[in-house]
Amino acid sequence: MTTVYLGLDVSKGYADFVAMNEAGSELGGWGRFDDTRAGHDQVQGRVAAVLARAPETQVVVGVESTGGYERNWLGLCHRLRRAGWALTAYRLNPLVVKRYHERQLHRTVTDRISAAGIAAYLRTGRRRQDQLWVAGELEGALTLYRTVRRLVRLQADLQNQLQALLSRCHPELVACLRGGLRQWVLALLRQYPTAAALAQADPAVVARIPYVTPAAAARLVAAAAASVADQTDPATGRAVMVLVDEIAHLRLQVRRLQTELAEQLRADPGVQIIDSIPGFGIWSAICLRLELGDIHRFPRPAELVAFAGLDPQHHQSGDTAINRGISHRGQAGVRAILYPVVRAAIRCNPAVGALYTRLRARGKTDAQAVVAGMRKLLHLVFACWVQGVAFDPSRWEQVAGKAQEMAQRAGMALTPAVAVPLATSLAAPVSKREAKRRKAAHSPQGPCGVVPQKRPEFERPPSAPIIPIRTPSCQGDHAPDFSSC
Repeated sequence: MTTVYLGLDVSKGYADFVAMNEAGSELGGWGRFDDTRAGHDQVQGRVAAVLARAPETQVVVGVESTGGYERNWLGLCHRLRRAGWALTAYRLNPLVVKRYHERQLHRTVTDRISAAGIAAYLRTGRRRQDQLWVAGELEGALTLYRTVRRLVRLQADLQNQLQALLSRCHPELVACLRGGLRQWVLALLRQYPTAAALAQADPAVVARIPYVTPAAAARLVAAAAASVADQTDPATGRAVMVLVDEIAHLRLQVRRLQTELAEQLRADPGVQIIDSIPGFGIWSAICLRLELGDIHRFPRPAELVAFAGLDPQHHQSGDTAINRGISHRGQAGVRAILYPVVRAAIRCNPAVGALYTRLRARGKTDAQAVVAGMRKLLHLVFACWVQGVAFDPSRWEQVAGKAQEMAQRAGMALTPAVAVPLATSLAAPVSKREAKRRKAAHSPQGPCGVVPQKRPEFERPPSAPIIPIRTPSCQGDHAPDFSSC
């Protein structure tokens, strides 16, 4: 069975196609096709012609993830595969394909060259982690979830604008926003958008706003009367009211969409398993489920941690070792979900809480312990989801007890475990840093068993005069005369 590799470089509204056989030769008849019905029919005709010439041919399609523009082309591949065509499609990581291009030392970059590089990558350099693309049932839910995320970011931007504006027209209310923009503050600003408007209000009327007591209403009116606000004109008040209405509308819309997603995905097995882990709620479980996709595309927990960008960067070459923290290369959305979850898990999850306490006792900072807790949560999610079981605190306690017992036995063992020997010879032509490391590993008292003495520092008495040293002169081949020094 022969294989034809088809690389797609997708752009907005069209895509460039390059077909390559097993020998690496490019096939004719391909080029640029529009993302329309006519363009899809032309691509389908080209694939049919390839399969007609050699019925046993397998077509392998590769396309980079380009933020959604590739979705229609992948849908075409999915429909052809469901129709019985010998065609498989991969949605590739753009960074992996870019590194493959750099390995081939390509300098000129065009759409056609990029498509040819994708085809060559499929032929020679495809990773084991590249999974077949299958149309998932949660594509629509993922699109709606990302829409909710954009609305939340827009809401945060509007709240920042409102807070900046209040410092000029309602500075006394800025202190009420430190714990978040509460609902009673929005209701107050909708009726009294500036300090001048609030100063003329009746405290009894202000106290009708929910969660505003009569005493608090009196304090608000008195503070507005003595306000130092500079912008109290009607135009500024109108701007405040517009921002308040937009924020309130976005809050209501986000809440409705979250409820809709929760009702749609509450019965999903992945959501139920993630929700069983202490620290997660139904919304955070839904967010993580949609961000991760199918858990079986990660062969190990390490790949899942790298996908989230929580894998530590450790560079060791020769006698140089550099730790640069986590990579931050994965999905930033996963880290944004896990941060508030781990804060709650430190208090209610025994596994994460014990890890956080142990790391803090060892001198780690709060940020380092929190990142380790986020990594621990991903390991728990992977283990529970792959096994298809909910989180069981009693099982974790049994595992932790066995691990502690094994650690105690290892400490009491007379014969140490067999380890890979490290070179510690000082006769090797190593660098000064490596020699220092080997000396410390060889003996805590130095290579000769003698404690090195610290060289005494020369201290000149304060009253001792400074005697200038005269350099003797050498004339000809005669020896210098030092008697005058």
